[in-house]
Amino acid sequence: MNDVDHNRAKILGGLLQEARKRAGRSIEDCAQVLSMSADDYGSIEGADRNISLPELEVLAIYLEVPMAFFWGSKQLEQGPKIDYALYTNLRQKIIGALLLQARIQAGRTQEELAVALDSTLEQIDAYESGLEAIPYFQLEKLASDLALPLHYFANEEHGPLAKYEAELKMEERFRELPAEVQTFVVEPINLSYLETAIRLSKTDVVKLRAIAEGILDITL
Repeated sequence: MNDVDHNRAKILGGLLQEARKRAGRSIEDCAQVLSMSADDYGSIEGADRNISLPELEVLAIYLEVPMAFFWGSKQLEQGPKIDYALYTNLRQKIIGALLLQARIQAGRTQEELAVALDSTLEQIDAYESGLEAIPYFQLEKLASDLALPLHYFANEEHGPLAKYEAELKMEERFRELPAEVQTFVVEPINLSYLETAIRLSKTDVVKLRAIAEGILDITL
């Protein structure tokens, strides 16, 4: 490998490392995807081993980055930084408050919930006050005992989880569209048509009928 190629390999190795860390993947994960040892993959990021185009394409798919990122012509979008410890603590308190509310509405006592879980009164109080996280399977039992669906505790209208699940649902719906529709939607030149369709979808049916009749009169 000459000096020029080695310098380019260093740049590519750095981009691979950035994409891997952003995706939360380890060197071992990427090595397994490429059917090589962790040492061999580490040599790629360290610019001591060549990588083939098919291998690079596989990593682009696996790490969910565009190939243009490896060409150096596209930057990775950084998602919002989330304080996961704060989020966990907040959700723990919210779930405890929801449990307290559900128990009171059902006319149940902490003692009854303790019996349902084969637990103690102090433990139920710690759950309801948000001082301790409720183990998932115990939360399932409590939801069943209070005749509630589990998503009563999991459902969020706002926050990072709701946003994440909304994006997943949008991606799923997009993949279900016919290929020609997907192609049409992603072409920037078609944006004006899509905006027009959105405006028409929000227009009153009577107004739409009047517009259509007007166009028909003009063409006759």
